[in-house]
Amino acid sequence: MTTHLLPTLDCWNTIGISGDRSCLELQKHIHCRNCPVFESAAEAFFERRAPDDYLLEWSRLLSAPVKHVDAEDLSVLIFRLGEEWLALPTVVVVEVTIPRPIHAVPHRSNANFVGMVSLRGQLQLVVSINALLGVTKTVRPVTKTGTERFVVIRKENQTWIFEAEEVLEVQRFARSSLINVPSTLANPESSFSQAIIQYKEKSIGFLDDQRVFSSLRGVCQ
Repeated sequence: MTTHLLPTLDCWNTIGISGDRSCLELQKHIHCRNCPVFESAAEAFFERRAPDDYLLEWSRLLSAPVKHVDAEDLSVLIFRLGEEWLALPTVVVVEVTIPRPIHAVPHRSNANFVGMVSLRGQLQLVVSINALLGVTKTVRPVTKTGTERFVVIRKENQTWIFEAEEVLEVQRFARSSLINVPSTLANPESSFSQAIIQYKEKSIGFLDDQRVFSSLRGVCQ
């Protein structure tokens, strides 16, 4: 055994695969995980003596009351379009990712249908929720702010992507805390919101995902 195999430190992080790769044993083992030194260190790690308070800590964790989650709670993704904070149920949200180049479709792209984007090796349709809801985008410089995100939504085998100017977080709310939309906004021709959510001094429009997807069906037709 060469001196490179002496298990004095975490050699895999210094001269191994995660270091400068100067260890001569890499020629033989290809990767540190195949080396007996790494194997020996892993075995020693899992066979080490438990901390003195190990049982006490686990007893405390297991005896703690289970946090109750009401089946009627609503999980939503909160995002911003222009100056409007909106939310969609997380059951229709597939992914939130950084924006990437959008390719316009000749004679098809318009205010609602922006174009197509390659996401994970597949072409997906990009729509403008701003245009659909009549929300004006925030006036900003040509360069993006860095807060923009693509939101991928799916329902009944329909997949759409839209760009949000900011994605806040996922939150749970009791359905009983939802506030009815004012009658001036309840007209289905002028509003896609089914309720208002109050959160951190923000009034968030909780979108009717059924109506959103129904309207998107005609975007590319």
